[in-house]
Amino acid sequence: MRLLIKNACLTTHEERLEDHWLLCTDGRIEDFGPMDSCPEVGEVIDAKGMNVLPGAIEMHIHGADGVDAMDADMEYIEKISEHLPGTGSTSFLATTMTAPIEDIERALMNLADYRYVSGARMLGIHQEGPFISKKHPGAQDPKHILVPDRDAIHHLQDISGNQIRLITYAPEEDDGEFLDALKALDIIPSAGHTDATFETLKQAQALGLSHVTHLYNGMRGLHHREPGTVGFSYMSDAYVELISDGIHSTPEMVKLAFDVITPDRLVMITDAMRAQGLPDGEYDLGGQTVHVTGKEARLADGTLAGSVLTMKQAVRNMREFTGCGWTDIVRMSAYNPAVELGLTDSKGVIRKGADADLVIYDEDADLKHTIIGGEVYV
Repeated sequence: MRLLIKNACLTTHEERLEDHWLLCTDGRIEDFGPMDSCPEVGEVIDAKGMNVLPGAIEMHIHGADGVDAMDADMEYIEKISEHLPGTGSTSFLATTMTAPIEDIERALMNLADYRYVSGARMLGIHQEGPFISKKHPGAQDPKHILVPDRDAIHHLQDISGNQIRLITYAPEEDDGEFLDALKALDIIPSAGHTDATFETLKQAQALGLSHVTHLYNGMRGLHHREPGTVGFSYMSDAYVELISDGIHSTPEMVKLAFDVITPDRLVMITDAMRAQGLPDGEYDLGGQTVHVTGKEARLADGTLAGSVLTMKQAVRNMREFTGCGWTDIVRMSAYNPAVELGLTDSKGVIRKGADADLVIYDEDADLKHTIIGGEVYV
């Protein structure tokens, strides 16, 4: 199967190539070049006045379209893979959360059986909790929070089929053995739902900590005598997740993060739960009732409980809140996640031989097409 995109602005994390064509063959990028050398083959998309970007990689998404990773049901994979192309995401990490350990085990065993069929591709698992701080549980049920345990994470990685790629945990609760286990298991350590001090995080970084979960939310804040987790996010070289919905972080704080952390380290996420794409109402998240009204998802006490944000709306918001360019969007939504996951030979880039996972936006940041493996889904 061949797909030709013509008259496009090909946009990578480094440059924009105006008036170019790109040819997808058998699921990969075969070639690209200026329009004066454009071939006439295959199905054609005329992308005049539009931007062709590597498809977004969702590093933190619990669910959408009525399903959640904790359902421990293969329908989750089928429905979220079908749903995400319409939101501008081409691949994702299925994200679990704090719950009874038996429920986490069932979810991981279900995801271990993943086999790609179509739509957005699961690249592995983001395990959020249960090894987090009771001081910052957010929407994670504190009854099921556990102390980081070396043997437990070995067990969980084993039953997941070695699919856990990233874990959110509280570094201050670790005696050092847990982080050592994460490195041995090739799991990216992420500080989140944490009360860790700046010094604690610096020490953990020296031993391999390289990621921070949803900046500003579920963490020790910034103080002029103790920079905390927010200060560490600003000043370290870790990758930092950001939910640009204007709710988890106001537009001003999104802009501050963009200016200080820069697109070199920011990772755009949605942290979406099962209500993404569905009407207002009551939904379940880890056994807790979530009330969704408009753009907000909250527990009964008002605690934010994930989001209903889509990646295409996150892109539009980032452009509006920060004035960032399209190369910045590529870096934050696709390239940085691909770097972290060790996938830049195939994803997050526009190069010959890379996967033909692409999104096309117009200059108003409206999503026009999503292409996965050279197949047009939107």
